[in-house]
Amino acid sequence: MSQRPTLSDRLVAAIPLLTLYFGLAALYAWQASRHPVPTIYSDEIELAWLSRSISETGEAARRGDPYGLATLVAYFLAPVWWVGSAATGYAAAKLLLVLAMTATVFPAYALARLVVPPWYALAAAGGATIVPALAYSPILVEEPLAYPLATLALWLIARVYVEPTWGRAGLAVLACAAAMLTRTQLSILFALFVLGLLWLCWQSERALRWRSSFSGWDWVGLVTLGVGAAVGASAFLGHLSKSWRDTTGAYPERIIEHAAWASGALAIGIGVLPLLAGIAALARPRGEMTDPKTRAFVITSVFALVVFVAYAGIKGAQISITFSTLVVERNLIYLCPILFAATALAFVRGVGRGWAIAGATVFTVYVVTEVPLRLDNYPYYEAHGLSLPAFLNREWGWPEGRIESTLLIACFVSVGILVALRYLRRGSVVFTGVAATAAVAVFAWTLTAEVYAAEGERRLARQIADNLPAPYDWVDRATGGGSVVVLGQQMNDDPTGVYLTEFFNRSVKKVWSTDGTAPGPGAILTPDLASADGTLTPSPETDYALTLNGVELQAPVVKRLGPYVLYDVDREALKLASGVNGIDRDGWIADTDRNGVAEASYNRFDVSRDGPGFARVNLSRVAWCSGGAPGKATVRIGPIGIGPDNQPAISRVTQAQTKTVTQCTATGFRLAAPNGPWRIEVEISPTFSPHDIDPNHSDRRQLGAVFTAGFQPLFGA
Repeated sequence: MSQRPTLSDRLVAAIPLLTLYFGLAALYAWQASRHPVPTIYSDEIELAWLSRSISETGEAARRGDPYGLATLVAYFLAPVWWVGSAATGYAAAKLLLVLAMTATVFPAYALARLVVPPWYALAAAGGATIVPALAYSPILVEEPLAYPLATLALWLIARVYVEPTWGRAGLAVLACAAAMLTRTQLSILFALFVLGLLWLCWQSERALRWRSSFSGWDWVGLVTLGVGAAVGASAFLGHLSKSWRDTTGAYPERIIEHAAWASGALAIGIGVLPLLAGIAALARPRGEMTDPKTRAFVITSVFALVVFVAYAGIKGAQISITFSTLVVERNLIYLCPILFAATALAFVRGVGRGWAIAGATVFTVYVVTEVPLRLDNYPYYEAHGLSLPAFLNREWGWPEGRIESTLLIACFVSVGILVALRYLRRGSVVFTGVAATAAVAVFAWTLTAEVYAAEGERRLARQIADNLPAPYDWVDRATGGGSVVVLGQQMNDDPTGVYLTEFFNRSVKKVWSTDGTAPGPGAILTPDLASADGTLTPSPETDYALTLNGVELQAPVVKRLGPYVLYDVDREALKLASGVNGIDRDGWIADTDRNGVAEASYNRFDVSRDGPGFARVNLSRVAWCSGGAPGKATVRIGPIGIGPDNQPAISRVTQAQTKTVTQCTATGFRLAAPNGPWRIEVEISPTFSPHDIDPNHSDRRQLGAVFTAGFQPLFGA
């Protein structure tokens, strides 16, 4: 009778796995340390809000608004915000996510151990943990926790198929629920679980005896019932999910297209061979003794491939209808542990059957050649598997055609390796050499893809960070932690600065705008004008106000930094001093509502120090000299009143001027300023589009002119 291994024996046996874990964790932690700011808006910002709220109050909220049930990642990260400043908490959050995602190596190892010896399982686990998807590990999104939880669920599901017990089933259900609560997509794990159980029931001895008595008409009836059940299930899912209803009903061809794109990006990212060999290995060779663990692994793998690829196709098709055409490989990364384990199975116990190799070859070549490489998008967040083609294009200067040819060659080389492994004698020197060379090549390929994907995310983060005021937590330092409301305008042009200012400064409690452009998600507000002197309502009841994009307040200035001005408002109502509305960040008035007229305005509430003088307006097209029709510009001025929308309006026009604005010139206006607060409104028509005039120009806006306005004292005219 063999002696059970002792604790020390188990620890010694775990050394290789622990060494792999800590080695990869060190690599990804280093990558995380070079990732200075969040880049995925508004996903990372929202997750930070939710986890901070949980850490402070125990409940999930966005800018104080109750959220309901948040992703488990928010609860997982909540403790990091206890450690100090937002910057320190962010560093801790990145490290925690790195440790969590790298921990995929443990359930991936356990999954592979169902079918292969320890060292091969270690290789499979390592492969599943160096894939390009690990570039998500320092990003505050759901994948870093969802990936290990999904792998854990797949392993526990397979264990149920090995030996069904209530205890094992309960653990599998809990793991599936945890994965689903982390990322809702992973609810499909329940579908996978149920399909596998149904298949086991169908293959049971009782079912075999029952089927043996079927007549031809019995089979016809069974098939009819199956088709009816499938149609009914589809109708039920369509009732629950608009995505399912829209895509399966109106755009079924897009489902196939997007499933192929996602699969192709996954194949490219993991070195092609694991997809090809992983699929082929699931059809076990004839004559192989069937054991419960192999059967359980094959059932888990087959249904995982079916449900995840189908989901990716439906998700990609739905996004293409409502948002943009994307390569949604991000939804398939959960197949990596299965594919690497199946590849190890092929190396150890045989590749599979000839028809399986042929089918896997056709599928792999099809998806790899169909996926758009998106070389102009780097990093490509939705499909980090495409970072390898980006590397070849950007670092080696390869054109797209050469890259596509290389990927096709990689497919055929993988087929050659697979055929060689099928016919070579296992254990021979040649077999070992081919297998070892293939493994090293795949690991080098996929690790290169991961490193370059992470480098792309780092470059993007660095580029954003270089445009932020430093230090990032300057608002917290200036206020000493006092509460702050952000008040801006034209904030939807590029909300990056607002998001990151809020992220790194915990004193920011509210985000408002004067024109309805404050970025969500979470509570936003456009305060009403309560009085012509600039007083806004309601009061934010904060200690300070932080304005941007030209909004000025009647309050003591605490600090100016870049485009931001910090005011001490002492929990009083905000009172505007002046501001321009309706201009983009580069100063141009644009026709945003596509009515053929570019409109903007200037409000001057604080006139206490003006004295006698004029309102000055300048409309310039000096920055555009490449053609286009002149514009007719009308400028009106009058006292500020409150419009029907409770926003500033001209109560009565006291003067109006009309002039022609032409390309490559500037046109000035000077109008008599009314006594008291006043407002200028500008209209320009027709507008022009740089892209319409020059198709090579990327600016498609309908532009009027660059608009500036202000007060010009009488003694200085």
